[in-house]
Amino acid sequence: MSMKKLLELAEKIRDEKLRKKVIEIIKNPKLSNEEIIYPASSPEQIPSSLNAHHSNEGGHIEHVASVTELAIKIAEHVEKTYGANINFDHLIAGALLHDWMKIYHFRKHAGKWEHTGCLLDHAVLTACELYARGFPEEVIHIVEAHGGDLGQVAARPQTLEALIVFYADVLDASIESMLRPAEQVKFLILHGEGEE
Repeated sequence: MSMKKLLELAEKIRDEKLRKKVIEIIKNPKLSNEEIIYPASSPEQIPSSLNAHHSNEGGHIEHVASVTELAIKIAEHVEKTYGANINFDHLIAGALLHDWMKIYHFRKHAGKWEHTGCLLDHAVLTACELYARGFPEEVIHIVEAHGGDLGQVAARPQTLEALIVFYADVLDASIESMLRPAEQVKFLILHGEGEE
């Protein structure tokens, strides 16, 4: 999986202004707040987590692409079945960016991936950066309203788009963990346990 796949998914965003913003942050994820100085790791190299789902090198991109594609399919089903009006631009943008600032959470040290010590949750950090870059409130909400457990997210999903991305994220992480338990164990043995 590569950045090319994410950029192809971003091209599905019809609103030109939003599409350009999404592509820009994918290509240039630099934080606006220069006081936060954690080094960024390559989005194509980092795992999505250190001891849970997609903990393989490159797992981050694989997870983000899968969540986005899954969210699109769920949204299409919801529109067809319930006649709901889904904003696919917001849905795709939020899905693509939901975990984006994890690049500031993981670093490779002495051949092992470890947490950088960043104090801000990845969803909060991403939401803050989207706010700083002038993203629509609906997209920021999708990002802040994901995170595995409805009782632990920064905000409960209040839109269909946020609810769909929330469950697409949980479903993708759960399925990958079930299908690759041996990979998870192998990673923990080789690289040690971590956070997130």
